[in-house]
Amino acid sequence: MKIIEENEKEASKKEKWIILSVSLVFGVLMNKLFLRLTSIDSFVLSMLIGVGSMYVFECGYYYFRNDIKKWLEKLEDNLGG
Repeated sequence: MKIIEENEKEASKKEKWIILSVSLVFGVLMNKLFLRLTSIDSFVLSMLIGVGSMYVFECGYYYFRNDIKKWLEKLEDNLGG
């Protein structure tokens, strides 16, 4: 949990808004997938799936933030050079 908290503190406001937006889209897509795969039509369960998916996405991003940046830099070096 320390890694997640440290990375979240280091993130800029712009990065936080981008991650929040992407996690919102992820939550909506997971909710639609859940509703399509099951015949359960519960508003509360639907909200829990959406918010839970957003939480998992944000925690995953902040946990792997440094690894993602290294991977993107390596990819950029390979494509650029």
